[in-house]
Amino acid sequence: MYDATGVRLHAGRQAEVLNQLIVELPRDHPLTDSRPLRDSLGHTPVQVAVGALLGMVVGYAHFNMWLISQGVDL
Repeated sequence: MYDATGVRLHAGRQAEVLNQLIVELPRDHPLTDSRPLRDSLGHTPVQVAVGALLGMVVGYAHFNMWLISQGVDL
């Protein structure tokens, strides 16, 4: 979760700044023909929280289905 919200999100924001710097270069600069960096690398804290919640719900459901398949009474 730290990587998704911290490292990759900040790398994406840095890519946005670098892309803007390339746009502002003079037309004859060699880097003006380079392709833009990907700036959608990380997740917002809300996306990470929803993903964690979804993972817990799916894990709980799968565990209960496994218990039922083993004949355990719930």
